[in-house]
Amino acid sequence: MKVSTQLVQIAKKAKLDRKVRFTSLAHLLTPEFLKATWKKMNRRGASGIDGESVEQFEGELEQRIQGICAQLKAGRYRAPPVRRVEIPKGPGRTGTRPLGIPTVADRLLQKAVASILEAIFEPDFCDVSYGYRPGRSPHHALRALREHIRIRKIRCLRPIFADTSIMSVMRGCKRCCGSALPIR
Repeated sequence: MKVSTQLVQIAKKAKLDRKVRFTSLAHLLTPEFLKATWKKMNRRGASGIDGESVEQFEGELEQRIQGICAQLKAGRYRAPPVRRVEIPKGPGRTGTRPLGIPTVADRLLQKAVASILEAIFEPDFCDVSYGYRPGRSPHHALRALREHIRIRKIRCLRPIFADTSIMSVMRGCKRCCGSALPIR
């Protein structure tokens, strides 16, 4: 069965019955699934603690994937340590922040597991959720907000700050304009 078909079936099952529990998904981590994941992977990342580049890993892709699958089946796979690097914070900010860089093999496995979990949990999210979701970004959220303001009559626009509880904001909006929808 094709990898994408398996993920679609898992997503359908998760959507139809929200109470269903997936007890084991390890059988999905097959060599074919890892190869399909490799094709979707960002290959510009830096090498991890082992110093292996994406090009080196790709040169031995078949053997490496077989090795990872064998370790997973035997229950012997252990994620290698993550290389810690300090990078500058960004424009206008001083100092550095830590960044963890996994090995190429571990990044491949993380991406494969993430795609399985995404198929299971994506149906649980509301359509208006934009954070850390596939195909969505802050730009999409702003576009939706602009559309909401343009089409609907807005009586109250309240800023939400990071230290504000969402419940207090919703209570405030309810009191102010009768709407429990805060606009961030």
